[in-house]
Amino acid sequence: MGNEIGGVKDIASADQPFMCSFCLRSREETGVLVGAPAVGICRQCAEAALGLFHKADPEAHSIARAPWDILNDADLLRQLPRVAKARDDVEGHLRNWVSAARVRKLSWASIGESLGMSRQSAWERFHQSTAAQRAEDGQ
Repeated sequence: MGNEIGGVKDIASADQPFMCSFCLRSREETGVLVGAPAVGICRQCAEAALGLFHKADPEAHSIARAPWDILNDADLLRQLPRVAKARDDVEGHLRNWVSAARVRKLSWASIGESLGMSRQSAWERFHQSTAAQRAEDGQ
């Protein structure tokens, strides 16, 4: 598999449609991202996060404000398409995972159960994308 550093595995793959979940910049803008299913973080955001951890008072229990609370109206509107793209990327990533489950012959019932939905709901939501994926792969 890959290298493991501090519990984080090196599983970056150039064909995964990631964007940084923090700054919402694309992989093309940020370079390598550290990712997990549905999230990724770029070097700049990871370094900023480390800086916050080093400066933070471990006794402080302040609640961080939501990102939209610190944006003006124009900046908030500018972020909406990026957030929508992140949603679409997550949906596409989920469809890839469901396709992988179907390639392994996992049942729609087990897929639905793992997603907190019925077998029928899982099939209705994902069957077309899994069929298209199998057709692409020549199966």
